This record gives sequence, structure tokens and C-alpha cells, in this order.
Amino acid sequence: MKGQIYADSLDTYQINIINITQEIGQVSTKDGKYNIRAKVGDSILFTSLQHKTYTLNIEDNNLRTSTSIFLEMQINELEEVTILQYNLTGNLSKDIKQVETDFIDQRQFGFRVPRKLAKVERELRAAQSSSLDFLIMSLNGEMKKIKQRIEIANIKTDKNRLLRSVSSGLITTDLNIPKIYIEDFAYYCAEDKHTVSIMDKGDPLALIDELKLKAISYISLKNLKK
Repeated sequence: MKGQIYADSLDTYQINIINITQEIGQVSTKDGKYNIRAKVGDSILFTSLQHKTYTLNIEDNNLRTSTSIFLEMQINELEEVTILQYNLTGNLSKDIKQVETDFIDQRQFGFRVPRKLAKVERELRAAQSSSLDFLIMSLNGEMKKIKQRIEIANIKTDKNRLLRSVSSGLITTDLNIPKIYIEDFAYYCAEDKHTVSIMDKGDPLALIDELKLKAISYISLKNLKK
């Protein structure tokens, strides 16, 4: 199936074309042309952040001739809000006295302060919360890229944890790792889930024993002389 999409802002926003039935997807060209595999009875979704989603149920004529799609701009309206509830003057030192606030520190009730999610983790949460976004990002490869970025960020975090857990002197003297390879060795260890699990247990002696084994394989891998 192929055709032409007509909509505003096509030069800056490409349209996602998704065959929901076959779970395949494409994006339009910058001039709005599209081409996607389809058969009679399939449901095709045309969607973007800037436009209202349009669904087309494929009929025989859609496969025989070019199909034009017209998309409307998506307009998001906020609910009515009252901005002068406290008769604010614009002078912060005066206005703050008029607004009553109650602050509760959740730590006083035994709750931990929530960990602030990294930007890439927030992107993943947002995509997973919307089945449509999740489908689109899975088809165009963005979901895979986000998960790879999270994995890399986690490895970097574990690398830093390892370097805080053991001294550089121990790594160079006891493990025979040259000083210039300390950080690379830490990355090597952080990529091993077994090593990370031992570090998570908080047992320094078990961690050192594990690092000794990792050092042997690392030195062999790098062909370093003791």
C-alpha cells in the first residue's frame, strides 16, 4: 500500500505508519509519501506527536490505487485554572506570606526519599506507559537504543561503585593491574553480573577474592606482564 500524506509541518515531523495487524512500521518521507506492506482487512495507523491519530481499515481499492491521507494538527488545551486565587502582587517577599503551605518530610515516617530517575530511565518509563508509544518505538528501533543506554549507564555506575569499594593501591599492588588500566579493569568487572552481585552483598573479603580471579583473566586478555 502506498500514497501521499497531507498535513502541516511535514517538513519537520515525519509521520509514523504502523500496520497494527502485522506489527510492522514505516515512516513517511519529508514530502509526505509513504509505502507499507498491507493486505485487505489490515488496520493502518498514521500518527505523530503533532497530529491527530488516523486509522485506516484496508480495502481492496487501497491496494490497487494510491491512497491519500489527510491529518489534522493536534491541539492540546489546558483546563481552566485560577491564577489570582491569593491576589498576588508579583512581589515575592509579600506574596509568599499570603500562601499557606504544608510540607511533610516523608523520612519522618520511615520512608526513603525516592531515587531520582535518570533521563534515559524516564524516557523508558514514559514509553512503557503508553502502548502506542511502546509499539512505535519498538518498531523503529528507539526502544532498543534506550535499553542499551540504560545498560551502559548501569555499568558506569557499577564501575564507580567498585572504585569506591577498593583502593587503587590494592588494584595495582595486590591484583598487579598497571595504574593506567585501573578504570578499564573496573569497567571489565562491572560488565560481569556475577562480580556485581558479589559487590552488592557488601562482603569486602568475598569481593577481593572475586577481583583476584577477574584480575587473572583480565591480565591474560590484555596480555599484560605481571
